[in-house]
Amino acid sequence: MQDIIIVGGGHAGFEAASILSKTKNKILIITKNISNIGELSCNPSVGGVGKSNLVKEVDALGGYMGYLATKSSIQLKKIRTSKGEAMHCTRSQINRKKYKKNIKEIFKKKNIKILQSEVLKLIIKNNIVIGVKTKINSFLSKTVILTTGTFLNSKIYMGSIKYKEGRINEKNSFILSKQLNYLIGPLKKLKTGTSPRISFKNIKFNNLKKQTGDFNPIPSLSERYKISKNYKNLNCWITKTTEKTKEIIKKSLKTSPMYKNIINGNSPRYCPSIEDKIYRFYNNKKHDVFLEPDENNQIYLGGVSTCLNYKFQNLLLNSIIGLENCQITRLGYSVEYDFLNPKNLKKSLESKIIKGLFLAGQINGTTGYEEAAAQGVVAGINSYLYINNKKYWYPNKKNSYMGLMINDLTKNGVTEPYRVFSKKSENKLNLREDNSGKRLFNVFKNLKIIMNFIFLKYEKKNINNLINNIIINKNIINQIYLHFKYKNYIKIQYFSLKKKKNIKNFKLKNINFFKIKNLYKEISEKLNKEKPKNMKDVLKINIIKNDSFKIILNYFKKFI
Repeated sequence: MQDIIIVGGGHAGFEAASILSKTKNKILIITKNISNIGELSCNPSVGGVGKSNLVKEVDALGGYMGYLATKSSIQLKKIRTSKGEAMHCTRSQINRKKYKKNIKEIFKKKNIKILQSEVLKLIIKNNIVIGVKTKINSFLSKTVILTTGTFLNSKIYMGSIKYKEGRINEKNSFILSKQLNYLIGPLKKLKTGTSPRISFKNIKFNNLKKQTGDFNPIPSLSERYKISKNYKNLNCWITKTTEKTKEIIKKSLKTSPMYKNIINGNSPRYCPSIEDKIYRFYNNKKHDVFLEPDENNQIYLGGVSTCLNYKFQNLLLNSIIGLENCQITRLGYSVEYDFLNPKNLKKSLESKIIKGLFLAGQINGTTGYEEAAAQGVVAGINSYLYINNKKYWYPNKKNSYMGLMINDLTKNGVTEPYRVFSKKSENKLNLREDNSGKRLFNVFKNLKIIMNFIFLKYEKKNINNLINNIIINKNIINQIYLHFKYKNYIKIQYFSLKKKKNIKNFKLKNINFFKIKNLYKEISEKLNKEKPKNMKDVLKINIIKNDSFKIILNYFKKFI
């Protein structure tokens, strides 16, 4: 019998396993393909806006994404440096092969068993999960963590071609999806996609804008990996679409599965397909295309996610500046998959319906490696607490982006793939990338779980090292500087949040919402019917979007 079974070997599954490996528990990962553990399925990069904050928080808790992303990097760069330090973030371009090789090295040192098989069903008794059934056997356990990514009843689309797969050449999980739909459902659908890759040859690099990495200092996504002095930043490039690209996309829409209503799942708003970009923003003359070095002398094309057929993918790429003679090595495609409503989760990421069942990653409606990794850490921690009959722990939205994400998921649910952005946090001046370790160290110290929580003991020497670093590390000078720089701004932020709280609690009595100018009739009718008691209730109404709420807010400001 196992203590904890993890279903799936993606970033959520890997981080959950690595956290739990610091315990004495018996851990079993069941994955369809051992070779693809920690696969970077889409772009070969980690970090960026909001996401690097998550990676640094994972790193502060003993997770490995930041460590691996730095150790496997081919370029490290700080972005948004024209803004204040609270907006700074780090991005790592990665060598995929090296990333997976480094994961294998970590697993060699861990007390984790890995089984290559497909989980068909959960074994449930009295609404408590007690194991899983695979194609070859049944395995009992005290708890199960589901990290199935985009594989639940998933389909891949490339033009008129459709595969029942969750990733190219990897079959979906239809039977498990059917059971979850019955037990926890109803499941809903989302869509994600990936861009084509092209050969390094035949690219006119002279026509492209070069993007270099940073030196002096070289940024890092991990406090636990020391970058070599001989580190070499490789170049990336950026180019643009053209008017010809627009015309090709316009002609291609009649063949696109999205625009033929074959794909119904909502796609990421902030990472739309090239078809969506052209269709929705047709008046924009050009769109950015990012060329990122990839394995086997290939280039990954960021910003050109598509599910068009080969003919149109080839035409649209040849219409882009510098790519007129490029050769496609791997087609882009879209994936439509099932996910579970995260409002049915506790903040510990345990199911409210099936006791002992934890869920992390894209199964909860998120998108991105970083969001998945952060959830894996939280699910890993709480699965340990569950089998040891201890009180659950979950991050707070006031002190971490992990907490912000989990609060958004469990409270609001999702209608499109969720991703973290710094602008989503009301406390963003405090939640800087540079102070992630300090923030989370203090959190755990206050919770009084450092010395009795096995994996955060790290062994005592590591805690002592962390304390020593806080005292003597040269970065402390920068932290003191930033403390005084942001001190007054944080006070203003605090009073702003307090005022916002008062606004949300402002009572609404006998209000006729038809009196509010510029508000859609449909929304006014809904509000009059629902009769919200305060502004907080207004936000809970499904059809209320940001623009509508601002109109309502401006109307009532004079009364507050």
